[in-house]
Amino acid sequence: MESVRTNADFRFFMQWPFGVLMGFQTLFSLISLIVFQFAPFLYEGTSFVLFMLALLLVCSVAHNIIHVFGFHRRVFVIAGRALFIPSTLLVFLTSAVCCIGMSISTLIILIAFIDSLRFSIRLKIVYAILTVTCGILAFACTKILMLLFRAAPNGQIKGLVQVVIEGDRTSKITAAHTTTTTTTTTTTTTTTNFV
Repeated sequence: MESVRTNADFRFFMQWPFGVLMGFQTLFSLISLIVFQFAPFLYEGTSFVLFMLALLLVCSVAHNIIHVFGFHRRVFVIAGRALFIPSTLLVFLTSAVCCIGMSISTLIILIAFIDSLRFSIRLKIVYAILTVTCGILAFACTKILMLLFRAAPNGQIKGLVQVVIEGDRTSKITAAHTTTTTTTTTTTTTTTNFV
C-alpha cells in the first residue's frame, strides 16, 4: 500500500484538459446528487437524470482512482496471464454514453426549471443549480469524447487501447512489454609520469 501511495499523482486534477475535466465529472455529479435531496418534489423524468448522475459518479470515481494511482500504466500478472486495464478506452466509452445521457438530462432539468418558476423559491433554486451542473457535465463528457476521438490512432476507437491519458495530454504505448537491462562498465584510469 505504501508503494501505491508514493506513486500517486495528485496533480492529475490540476492538469488541463483531461485531469480537470475528469475531476469535474466526479465533483459536479456528486454536487448534483446532493442538490437533488433538497428538492421539495421531483418532476417526472428526473429518475433518468438521477440514474445518469449516479452512473457518471461511479464511473468517474473508478477512472480517477485508476489514473491518480497509475494503474493505467501497469501490466498486472494474474495467474500467469498479463492483464492491462484499457482505461482510455473505458473513459471514452463512459464519456460517449454520458455525453448523450447528460445532454438529455440537461434538457429534462431545463424544462423542469422553466416549470418550477411558478412554484416556491426553493424549487427554483434547486432546478437552477441542477441546470448549471448538468450543463457542465454534458460539456465535460463531450469535450473528453472529442479529445479522445482525436487521439485515437488512425481514427479507430479500438486503437485507444494503446493510448494513455497523462492529464494534460495523451501518449501512445509503443511496446506491450518493456524490459530493463542493466549494464555494468568498468573504467580504468592510467597515470603516466613524465620525467
